[in-house]
Amino acid sequence: MRKIAIMGAGQSGLHLAIRLVKSGYDVTIISERSAEEIFNGPPTGATYLFHDTLQLERELGLDFWNDTAYHSTGFNINFGKPDGNFAFGIKSRTSKPGVSIDQRLKFYQWIKLFERLGGKFVVSDTTPSDLLECTAQFDLVIVSSGKGPLARLFTKDEQRSTHEKPARKLVQLHINDFEQTEKTKFTSITLDALMGGGEIITAPFYQKDDIQCSFILVESIPGGPMDVFDDATTASELLAKAKEMMRTLMPWRYPAFANAEVIADNAFLKGSFTPVVRKPVVQLNSTAAVLGVGDTVILNDPIVGQGGNNASKMANVYAKAIIARGDKPFDVAWMNETFETFWEYSKYTNRFSDIFLAPAQPHVVEVLQAATENPEIASDFVNGFNHPPALFPWLDDAEEARKYLNSKTRTAEPVV
Repeated sequence: MRKIAIMGAGQSGLHLAIRLVKSGYDVTIISERSAEEIFNGPPTGATYLFHDTLQLERELGLDFWNDTAYHSTGFNINFGKPDGNFAFGIKSRTSKPGVSIDQRLKFYQWIKLFERLGGKFVVSDTTPSDLLECTAQFDLVIVSSGKGPLARLFTKDEQRSTHEKPARKLVQLHINDFEQTEKTKFTSITLDALMGGGEIITAPFYQKDDIQCSFILVESIPGGPMDVFDDATTASELLAKAKEMMRTLMPWRYPAFANAEVIADNAFLKGSFTPVVRKPVVQLNSTAAVLGVGDTVILNDPIVGQGGNNASKMANVYAKAIIARGDKPFDVAWMNETFETFWEYSKYTNRFSDIFLAPAQPHVVEVLQAATENPEIASDFVNGFNHPPALFPWLDDAEEARKYLNSKTRTAEPVV
């Protein structure tokens, strides 16, 4: 039985560990925090998972909240002008529902399942110097440490990394409308964009204490009109700032938040980070190397909601490659090849994110405006969040966008 060590207990690491232990591998997770510390700790980034990712979880019996958490298909995208006026909006639905579960609850339950399946869960502050010792004990060591010190061992891929600084400042809150405590008002994913200012994303959110609420993620362009949160230090202060900002800059959206309150005063995140792609392998010496997975090697801004989806899909690709490897060594060539297999998918995810982080190109605006009147175009676009490669090449190329729009609006030829 081959021995695998996974450093970190996040979305990609746990998904990979459970898939491997179910396939008969001897798997050890090494985490800085226990399951209980994760559950009782501060909020993590809210992750909305689309259908393909949820299907991977169902295959492993990980969809514990299928009957309790609100699953949504509604998807709205609105654009506002800098002067506060509404520009245009898209209303559509994804073909299959998605859901957002508090990762503290999810990871706690997944760790307990992993242990019941026979996996070993070790709580330890692993340092970079510990990795070499681990490679001597295990057939393969995988680093799934997100933004931690182990991730910084992985070299930035200059060709694939398109950012030198954070593209957005981020504020996340868990909110509800306490005039309707039995059901949150926010029953769809909604992306509200202020041209030149940033975005506000809301979606249903199942909080760890069995509270069905919503998350709000404010993505502010640094120095722009939505960048108003620097002095706020509590959830209540952040929400008050967000409401005032929306009342001024997005008056057409403000009524949806007028009665919103935070569910707890620690129910927030605030910060920023630079999106990056890192080289997938760290060579520790002439014979020992470790492989990165998830945010360790592909860290995207959350603007198009791909972080958790990418993490699970990457874990699935890695698991298949590990199983297919059989008894052959997990050498550096295999590690790089495994990453490249996933990059063929993720390059579209990364580009999708970059398109939305940049000022809108004319052909992108043309496609989105066409979606306001053509339900098929709207459906193609919102379902692309589930599988970003489906959005290309027409989302990234003006000529391909013209061909795509023509194919969707062409009048059928009369039958002779």
